[in-house]
Amino acid sequence: MQHDLNTHSPQIAIIGAGMAGISCAHALQQRDFAVTLFDKSRGIGGRLATRRIEGGDSFDHGAQYITTRSADFSALIDRLRHDGAADEWQPRLGIDAAHHPWFVGTPGMSALLKPLAEKLEIRLSTTVSTLERSGNAWQLQTADGALFESFDVVISTAPPVQTRALFADDALMQTSLDAVRMAPCWTLMITFAAPLDVDFDARRFDTGAISWLARQASRPEHGGNLHAWVVHAGAEWSAEHLELTPEQAAGAMQRELARAVGQALPDTIAAQAHRWRYAMTTQALGQPFLTNTDRSLFAGGDWCLGASVECAYQSGAAIAEAVSKRLRTD
Repeated sequence: MQHDLNTHSPQIAIIGAGMAGISCAHALQQRDFAVTLFDKSRGIGGRLATRRIEGGDSFDHGAQYITTRSADFSALIDRLRHDGAADEWQPRLGIDAAHHPWFVGTPGMSALLKPLAEKLEIRLSTTVSTLERSGNAWQLQTADGALFESFDVVISTAPPVQTRALFADDALMQTSLDAVRMAPCWTLMITFAAPLDVDFDARRFDTGAISWLARQASRPEHGGNLHAWVVHAGAEWSAEHLELTPEQAAGAMQRELARAVGQALPDTIAAQAHRWRYAMTTQALGQPFLTNTDRSLFAGGDWCLGASVECAYQSGAAIAEAVSKRLRTD
């Protein structure tokens, strides 16, 4: 079915329900546009993730905290703090270092997006596999064969490799996406039966296989076992061990953690590893988003501007502004 933007209400599809996708959808809905989000996961958040593992403990196993620098993102975090969805995290650090205030979701990182997502139409556990042009609109087909039609604008906030597959017919966007680089990260969620003998709640490691260690109970309102920790492997180690099974990665990371802290680890109650294949931007696009010639396809995410949650928010906001201008003037 062909669409005439002068006679129908524009329909917008957003692929990805992390910070970029949710913030973009929220801004467009505030402008009275009809938006449908699709995400392959069972919940929203992307790398703003909270997971409960065997034994009952929950872990913020993706992005560990957020910082704010721009006025608009600072205002958003202030609103989320007022709503009880965010708070400042002040852990004991393994090294003395000045840093911008760290904010986290309460009681978990995934809570950060819930106030923005309350009134959005979100289809979870739905993997969009292909896009097809139908007149002036786009049809979305999912991995299970379902067909969704017709959308005037499709926005992908998935990682560049996945966006590239969706937008395979646009050569200019392909070239730009190819320039972006992202590194993986293996994450270990582990609960000990006794305290880990360290004098910090969070620490970065500059050398070795382990890059980050954080005690979950130090996070505001997190609660749970006092001996539950999140461990991130470094990008190089994660890339070298990318195809391990989660069970193999969990065992290997425990051995590397013992080396990093210089001691035998306490007995383990539960341990589970998770692979983030596209965890951190190492080469950003250098602009807030990509779009095709007729501005019916957009791509964005933190990878456009950097590696932070704020970068994802800024990309989503910029796409919302560009889409709004396009649909208001067409």
